[in-house]
Amino acid sequence: MSRSLSSLQPKDVRIDDHLLKRTFLEHLNYIYYGKKHLVNFFAEVKNIAALDVLKHAIQEGIDDTENQVSHIEEIYENIAESPSKTNTLGIKALTLEAYLSAIKAGKTQVERDIFILFYLQQIEGIEVTYFKVLKNLARSIGYNHSFIDQPFDSAVENKLLFETIYKEYIS
Repeated sequence: MSRSLSSLQPKDVRIDDHLLKRTFLEHLNYIYYGKKHLVNFFAEVKNIAALDVLKHAIQEGIDDTENQVSHIEEIYENIAESPSKTNTLGIKALTLEAYLSAIKAGKTQVERDIFILFYLQQIEGIEVTYFKVLKNLARSIGYNHSFIDQPFDSAVENKLLFETIYKEYIS
């Protein structure tokens, strides 16, 4: 007698390797195209930012993101796959909200910088989560998950950098 899926515990569910690979690729596509979008977003908010330290941090974010895109392209090569355009509405909506909040009329430069930092922390948090998911999926499939370490570490470092600047701003 087979139980319905809803009555099973997560540990009882067995997912076919094909489905895991497809899920891995979907997540990889999302982060890849999300990163490509972020390069443009970071350039926009860098122009809005007032403090030089924030501008430099955003430039570091741009450089890191471009490196991550290159690294992800190497991942595609290593797993014999190609990027496939996917929906990145979530990250696009968040960056649009961030941009509109930062340029909203009546805000001082300090308020704009604080809003930019707030959203940059959120974005990096999303990236950290995606890379964790990719690492877990890669491990489940049998891929060497260490190829995700560099982009994951970079996302964590950027999140901490933006948090540090934010804390200095508001203290």
